[in-house]
Amino acid sequence: MNLLYLSRARYGGWVTFTTHLYHGLIGKQPSVHEKMVLSKNHEVLRITNRTEKTYRHMGNYVPYRNTCEKDVLELEGPTLITAMDKNHRELAMKLLKRGAFIVIHDPTELRNPEFKEFVNPEQVIVVGKAMLKHMPGATFIGHPYMSVGGTDPLDLREWQNRPNNAVSTSRLDFDKNSDWLFEINRQLSPNKQIIIRGAENRMYTKNKIVPKYPEYKQDSNRPKDERSIFDLSFRAAYMLCKQSKFMTDFSVIKGDGGRTQYTFLEAIDAGSICLVHQDWIKPKDAMIDEGDNQNCLSFENFTEVENLLSGTMDPHTAVFVRSNASKLLQKHNAVDIATQYAETVK
Repeated sequence: MNLLYLSRARYGGWVTFTTHLYHGLIGKQPSVHEKMVLSKNHEVLRITNRTEKTYRHMGNYVPYRNTCEKDVLELEGPTLITAMDKNHRELAMKLLKRGAFIVIHDPTELRNPEFKEFVNPEQVIVVGKAMLKHMPGATFIGHPYMSVGGTDPLDLREWQNRPNNAVSTSRLDFDKNSDWLFEINRQLSPNKQIIIRGAENRMYTKNKIVPKYPEYKQDSNRPKDERSIFDLSFRAAYMLCKQSKFMTDFSVIKGDGGRTQYTFLEAIDAGSICLVHQDWIKPKDAMIDEGDNQNCLSFENFTEVENLLSGTMDPHTAVFVRSNASKLLQKHNAVDIATQYAETVK
């Protein structure tokens, strides 16, 4: 399958989706002994001014090849656009006209009325049920996730002895309510604070965070070896969560929610309890904050989060939530999900 990554973004859910789908299509975990896992049947392509034969490293053990627009439009075989930013919208429309499929991750990708009117829902795959309201007729297939496994949700002692209280691996951005992190940390003792390790939207942090929270220094103003963003190795976010009892992601996207995000799946895989925004929870969807199937904790405001993190969680609740959350990993098994993609994109 041709996997077209039509974006300049180097971090975030689009990159993570593409890498987990690629490994799922190959059908096995990447090996730490290989920098890149090459495949004869599947290829990740990015758009540049000229086509190259040499593979580059996308991160996460995934090779990609730079290809010019002319050559991309002449590709043969199943083609899936795994991500599209506004700079590649016209090219995406040309590819869709030629029969390609596209993954739409959230409603913001349909803000352009011309594109929304143009795209055929039969060529669209969405990763969350809520997206079907925006594009009835699209195909819903969940996130592929290549689980590490090995974390026992019943092992309470291991969880209680983790060195960090909480970590944030999500982007610092407008739709993430990232200011909550700084408000919470101002009220917590150092050993209880949230460790902030997500990639920053520099416009957001410059205009919204730095003026109000001068304790934060943008990564662009730090020495390279002191930057907070974690590297692009396949399990970097997982390893951060493995050291933390809780993982915070307070995303709210208008018209979206309910579904998993990669920050959630990485945290769950590592046995870290997901703390999410109450508005992310939707009826009859993946993330559940109450009842017999509760797999996360949700909060209406940052004061509620602060109260939780400043105290000690009931051990029975911790085991209960972690056990339910672990069931999501099988539902998002990368090999099974990739098979669904392969059967849809023909």
